[in-house]
Amino acid sequence: MRIALIALAGGIVFAASSALADDLMANTYANTVVATDSKGAASSFLFNQDGTYTIKVTGPDGKTVAIPGKWTLKDDGKTICLATAAPPNTPPAPPSCSPLQAHKVGDTWTVTNDQNQTFSVTLVAGR
Repeated sequence: MRIALIALAGGIVFAASSALADDLMANTYANTVVATDSKGAASSFLFNQDGTYTIKVTGPDGKTVAIPGKWTLKDDGKTICLATAAPPNTPPAPPSCSPLQAHKVGDTWTVTNDQNQTFSVTLVAGR
């Protein structure tokens, strides 16, 4: 399941307000990005200004699992790349990158990452 989450992480495109052009990620710090894959599996992403994030998913036992990661921007801020921490004794997956687009709280959109995986993404108010 965690390996699938690493791939899911790259399917995220994040939201920003045009008023926050200096930091395209600013709109995500106090909100939640929810990504749903083609099989209906959803994960919540909580982004921090320091370039870190946490993915929250429901594990097979029904409990919430939190997986840390780091995000970076490239291509003059037009692309976001996510590097999710690997489970113990597992080699890390390469970062997964997606186009970065402006959205506001309540928006839902579709994105395809550099691994050709498509996700439905929603920016939800609050954490």
